[in-house]
Amino acid sequence: MLLNHVNSLKEKIDLLLDKVDEMNVINDSLKTKNNYLIKTNKDLEAKIKIIQAKEKQLKLISAITEENSDKQYFKNKIDYLIKEIDYCIDRISI
Repeated sequence: MLLNHVNSLKEKIDLLLDKVDEMNVINDSLKTKNNYLIKTNKDLEAKIKIIQAKEKQLKLISAITEENSDKQYFKNKIDYLIKEIDYCIDRISI
């Protein structure tokens, strides 16, 4: 009777150990996939920043050559940058 319980317990422990091994394999796979997705996300964020910078450049270029609304944007941008430079110069001279 006791031997049957011990054998049953041993079988259950073996099954649990097998499941732990399976979970470790799945966990490793998920970690690998997570690292890949993190890298992909960083790459996409870098591409977005590049595209946004190019968009700003295109806006400025089109502002020089096209309609009044774009020219006004360009003028406002220059005014803003001049104010920023003036502010920085004031801060440096303090």
